[in-house]
Amino acid sequence: MGRLLLEKSVRIYFGDTDPQGILFFARAFELAHESLEDYWAGTTHGWSFWFQNSDFAVPLRHTTADFRKPAKAGETCSAQLFLGKIGNSSVDFLFELYDQTGTLLAKITTTHVFVERHAFGKIGVPELVREQLEHS
Repeated sequence: MGRLLLEKSVRIYFGDTDPQGILFFARAFELAHESLEDYWAGTTHGWSFWFQNSDFAVPLRHTTADFRKPAKAGETCSAQLFLGKIGNSSVDFLFELYDQTGTLLAKITTTHVFVERHAFGKIGVPELVREQLEHS
């Protein structure tokens, strides 16, 4: 596991769950993405550096999820975002969701590939991104 980038508390709302009151799988991916957004919003570069950069875009290339135990409506959980591997043209993040006892509920990995903003051709990880992630 890489370096912890962000930890925050999240409440599981009724609207986040399926008819059984269990966190809907797609909402878990949203929580992972919201954590990535919160991380970049809290950096000196700001949210738009990652999400609206005029030089590059960072679409998802691959995701995986491992659901270990149901997260239920009404629970307050700990969401943690870790830096995974930084490659030549991609970066991996690991999102983990824990209940109040510290039990792992879900683990989601995402791989984002860097592409030129307009032509969408693959590019290397920009140095400013690499520096931010390695030294935050």
